[in-house]
Amino acid sequence: MDAFANRNHVDYLIYLVDFLARWQERPACLTPMAYKWCSIFSEVTEGLGQGGIWIRFLRQEDYLFHIDMEFTHVEPGPDLVHPDDSSHARGRPLGLNHIQCADLLLRTLEVGFRLADISDRQPHLDLNHTSHHDQIFEAVFSCDDDEAIADAVGAWIVGNSRPASSCVRYFAMRMARATPLSPRLRHAGIHALESNWSTISIPDALYLLNCLHVDVDDVVGYDRSWSWLLVRVIRSPTGFESLSSHYWRLLGKLMSRTIGFADPVPRDVEVMKSLEEVEDWEKLEAWMLIVWGSLVLGSVPESMEDIGRVTLKLTSQWPSALQKLENICNIFRDSDEMAALQPILNWARTEQPLLEPPPPP
Repeated sequence: MDAFANRNHVDYLIYLVDFLARWQERPACLTPMAYKWCSIFSEVTEGLGQGGIWIRFLRQEDYLFHIDMEFTHVEPGPDLVHPDDSSHARGRPLGLNHIQCADLLLRTLEVGFRLADISDRQPHLDLNHTSHHDQIFEAVFSCDDDEAIADAVGAWIVGNSRPASSCVRYFAMRMARATPLSPRLRHAGIHALESNWSTISIPDALYLLNCLHVDVDDVVGYDRSWSWLLVRVIRSPTGFESLSSHYWRLLGKLMSRTIGFADPVPRDVEVMKSLEEVEDWEKLEAWMLIVWGSLVLGSVPESMEDIGRVTLKLTSQWPSALQKLENICNIFRDSDEMAALQPILNWARTEQPLLEPPPPP
């Protein structure tokens, strides 16, 4: 706080932040410290007026960013920057020029999050989020630098103190541009979705999924969470209609490694019948792995006859489903719930040679 209020200390602060940003092996303790600095920065600028600080980033030909920073006032207030110095008019800008202010913000986020592990696979830190950070996220997400945006996503993930909807709103700001996400920003977004898979709303999940185009290599070690998320989306009316074929295929890949994780619900049979009706065998293959895998966790449903009928129809129309369903039987061979599946697969296996196309001449 003192460094911002004393113009003589500004240069030293800039040098310090620049040094920390260049420190390749900086300790993890710098992450909460840098986050606190961002909070102090926004708190001080808020003292200049209720409008706070507005940072606008525009691409220029000769350098990456041009920063136009404006301080706005709704009502005059006390001079929080120089409370004891009557020579300064109230609301007068700090001893920082426009470029220095924006650079301090971006470099401080870089110090805290550029090298940090921002995945959900690490314990969350108590970053003491305040409303002052909201304007920081708004400003950075509207900038033209995906690396800086990824730093801000890192702050959002590691703190784990804001609703998922806010991150989706920020990503919408970035997706307004036609340019694709950088690899690091894309992976940061994937980790953001991972960290909220159980609570994120279905519309928000669909939006992020469409932005990120997640594939199986992106979720190694997190198969169960992603399977749960996709099942949640598919079980919802809007998700079932809107989820792209890409994510149905992803679910099928994940289910080859994650079986028996979701309790059965009546909606599962509704989805099954809908896919049967439109003869979407590829999606139905992925979904029948969910249906049969869930039976080991719950009682056999009243619609067991329909499940058996659709399973036999699927294996006749989509032969690859037979091997995947047989894998489930092998995994849960001692399960009473699998007793109904084995005869169906035995029958389908006897019919399989008749279904396979003849070899080329």
